[in-house]
Amino acid sequence: MGGAVEPLRIEFPASPDQLPGVRRRLRRWLDGMMPDPQRAYDLLLAAGEACANAIEHGHAGDRQPIRLEAIVARGVISIGISDHGHWVTRPAAPDSERGRVESLRGRGLHMIRALVDESRVTVLDSGTTVTLSMPLDSGAAS
Repeated sequence: MGGAVEPLRIEFPASPDQLPGVRRRLRRWLDGMMPDPQRAYDLLLAAGEACANAIEHGHAGDRQPIRLEAIVARGVISIGISDHGHWVTRPAAPDSERGRVESLRGRGLHMIRALVDESRVTVLDSGTTVTLSMPLDSGAAS
């Protein structure tokens, strides 16, 4: 890829109806940037999940602003999703028969980690930021 890529910055209200537009804008930004379309899709899917988590868990749909910023630096795409909500650790409910946790929820961060090369969750009093990183070239993956 020649030349610098302009960062993508999106601020949107914490509401599920905003997700399709955010994904559409991010997909357009990613189009043609990554040689491997499957890796681009994985990054898009991970970012969409992080946005959905920010809406549901960070703000409970209160329509406060969430920010997505995507940049390319040194051959790596980094996407940050930030909200001003408060991190809530949900207690696990053990399965009474097997003594393990059985839940249909709470797999978003596991999915994100499986989809991208690097992910980080930063929790501060002022809010939460999920950062996703992936090399542009799949041959550069760790």
